Amino acid sequence: PPPRSLKRSNGVEPSSPAADGNLIIHGDNLHALKALLPRYAGRVDCIYIDPPYNTGNEGWSYNDRVNSPLMRTWLCENGPVDNEDLERHDKWLCMMWPRLQLLKELLADDGAIFVSIDDNEQHHLRMMMDEIFGVENFLACVAVVSNLSGSSDQFGFAGAHEYCLVYAQNRDLVELGRFPISADALDNWERDEIGYYRSEQLRRGSLTFSESLHYPIFVGPDGAIEITDDDKPPQANGPFTTVLPFMNNGNKGIWRWSKNRIRENPGDVFAARNAAGNVMVYSKQRPQLGGIPTEKPKTVFYKPEYGSRAGGQALSQTLPELAGAFPYPKAPALMMDLLRIGAPDKNSVILDSFAGSGTTAHAVLALNKEDGGDRRFILVECEDYADSITAERVRRVINGVPGARDAALRDGLGGSFAYCELGDPIDEEGMLTAESLPPRSALAAYLLHVSSGLSAESADLPAEREDGLFYRSETTGYYLLYQPDIEWLRGGEGMLSESAAQRIRGDMEQSGVAKAVVFAPGKYMGQRELTRMGITFCQLPYEIYRPPAG
Repeated sequence: PPPRSLKRSNGVEPSSPAADGNLIIHGDNLHALKALLPRYAGRVDCIYIDPPYNTGNEGWSYNDRVNSPLMRTWLCENGPVDNEDLERHDKWLCMMWPRLQLLKELLADDGAIFVSIDDNEQHHLRMMMDEIFGVENFLACVAVVSNLSGSSDQFGFAGAHEYCLVYAQNRDLVELGRFPISADALDNWERDEIGYYRSEQLRRGSLTFSESLHYPIFVGPDGAIEITDDDKPPQANGPFTTVLPFMNNGNKGIWRWSKNRIRENPGDVFAARNAAGNVMVYSKQRPQLGGIPTEKPKTVFYKPEYGSRAGGQALSQTLPELAGAFPYPKAPALMMDLLRIGAPDKNSVILDSFAGSGTTAHAVLALNKEDGGDRRFILVECEDYADSITAERVRRVINGVPGARDAALRDGLGGSFAYCELGDPIDEEGMLTAESLPPRSALAAYLLHVSSGLSAESADLPAEREDGLFYRSETTGYYLLYQPDIEWLRGGEGMLSESAAQRIRGDMEQSGVAKAVVFAPGKYMGQRELTRMGITFCQLPYEIYRPPAG
């Protein structure tokens, strides 16, 4: 289907949807993800989705538009997918495949995607994500204990968990967050005037030998460390103990640190005698993140507050009129911990294209309240309750929920969001006949994306200028001569004339870019002359030369 723009629920095109910080979009997520591409391709730091698990009891419909008559027949006229549908797994894969492809385009190079799933489709989903994201970018299959009592019956087993598949866009670039360690584990750390550390022998074993890391360290009687450039003791006959790294088999060993690193961190290397009375050299290994000891998240997630019951209680606190009518909402505590892993940067953009009751937005706002972050969320929900449940829940957690047990929720988590619907399609056929003329901001973002693969938030797009500039990279300026008015387009104002080209050339020289791409309904100059000016002309696909009927 053709890409579509976004418009606020009052029908007004949002000139700057990203300026609101957060978005809730009502509409089919396939269309919504395409609409997000021009502004968010490669910019989303963390994606979380909770798609239909395809249990056979959900009654979801495959409603993607397809052109093939055979496919239309096969999809059974978009009938609900249930236990009686022998092709339900095929339909689920067909539904997920294009959405995951679009999510991959939106995900940043250092981003990660989290997908909740259960046994019905976990094995299919894993193979599909291997294909789309690359098996080399698989990070984890996390078992999430959602019901420790295991009350759900699974063929003689009490089902107590589901899964969360985690993939990176690029495993070499992603930096996942870590969890603070428990109070008991903190007892294993030591502390000095700088902060926490753990002692580790400076001698390193079983690695390739390096002569530069095999040098003597001289230890004074007070335990002070000395190193010299010539590897000779600081005093000819001084009371120093010379320590060299040797392996247990007598072969030469190496230190973990170079001389320069020891000089740069003099307080982080010290000597002490072991139980046998030998002088040993140690380094202080300090926590990587903010000086606070942390631990890697484990592949089994369990806390009582992760369970589906906790998710239902959190939703009923906020929307008591639902009284448990919304099935199995995710718990905010679970989502917050997933975001601690996937969105440790406090300025992250988080996308959830199967938004449901809005738990992801709730978790983003709660995490921002907790650590002072400025994370942003983008939610997409296709069902009619997008406003009455999804958005209404977010409104209430922003403004405060009287009677909530959590003090922060009672006071309100703060924030704001823009509620949007999908706008009209940017339809090439409609554009050719002038039956569908998109707003300038939507067309500019779309042209930038399809012509260069770049995406730009509205804040990156300047207000309309006389020369038509709407985006500038390090090497190229992009210009659009356009108004969503067929009479204006058929007139001469939008034509790339010599004077318009000279204005663009002047802007190029002032900004220092060598190339310009100009989108316009027509031109009065030859491309050879434009090429000498560094300008590439692109014809807008409007049938503007046809005179008005009559």
